Amino acid sequence: MSTRKQFCQSCLAMALAGLGAPLLFGKKGEEEKKGEGREIEKKLIAACGLTCSECPAYIATRKNDDALRAETAKKWSEMFKADIKAEDINCDGCTSNSPRLFNYCGVCVIRKCAGEKKVANCAYCPEYSCQKLDEFLAQVPEARKALEEIRKAAKG
Repeated sequence: MSTRKQFCQSCLAMALAGLGAPLLFGKKGEEEKKGEGREIEKKLIAACGLTCSECPAYIATRKNDDALRAETAKKWSEMFKADIKAEDINCDGCTSNSPRLFNYCGVCVIRKCAGEKKVANCAYCPEYSCQKLDEFLAQVPEARKALEEIRKAAKG
């Protein structure tokens, strides 16, 4: 697989391309957005600030959509120059305790750190923002914006 930066940038690009709705932030990493005539849907914000609920792996898992799994596996295989199969595209989101996480998410040091500190995401960490998070956020500024909005909302 390619670098963490490439993985995170591609996840963000796919999320933005697929669901460009404005972010509204709550307190525990699960955000709500309302649409006309649609039920409220939850947004899952990963430890790092990426929006899990807009990731194709998460969406394919939630919808049990084999076509989306196949499409995502093909795109990611090309992007990461790796052999990713449709059955690899299963993820319940970074904030879940589920064993179903996409390969990289399962070994993410930021996710591991947030779990050890028992915070929904880095926005709630008393040490926000640390060096490993800052290095990641320099590559994905949209994730920093998400975390900053959550911190702002949490302060009241």
